[in-house]
Amino acid sequence: MGGWLGRMLLLSGCLVSGMVLADDPFLKIKGHGCCDGKGEVVLTRAEFEALPQTEVKTQTPWTEGVHTYRGVLLRDLVKMYGLKSGEVKAVAINDYWAAVPLEDGDKYAVLLAEKQDGKALTLRNKGPLWIIYPLSDHPELNKELYHSRMVWQLTAIESK
Repeated sequence: MGGWLGRMLLLSGCLVSGMVLADDPFLKIKGHGCCDGKGEVVLTRAEFEALPQTEVKTQTPWTEGVHTYRGVLLRDLVKMYGLKSGEVKAVAINDYWAAVPLEDGDKYAVLLAEKQDGKALTLRNKGPLWIIYPLSDHPELNKELYHSRMVWQLTAIESK
């Protein structure tokens, strides 16, 4: 009984904390021409983590101090999955969305972050994914316009 009870407590703890397990749906990528003509793909956390990873060190209006964020660059994701448009719609778990121009990703290291300071982002701290702009390296981005594009609790990227 101890083993079974322990597994149940671990599972319930993951659900309460908002953790996404490695084989759960993590990010939907959708758009015309996407994904070798399939139109959409749903990545698991493990699949997302297998993509080329980059780190960005920056501060944000919602956190104290500078943090190191790790994830996939928007420009790399767009290229890998063949998204063809001038912008993507970044959709959050609560259906908030923002249009993110691909030009931003070409010009700056715009990151789909899944880790902050080496720890997986959870629903409690803006995860499982958070679009991060390099605000510390580019002070011109520290404006409401760019803040509104920093979608947290991201679940989908759709090309228009």
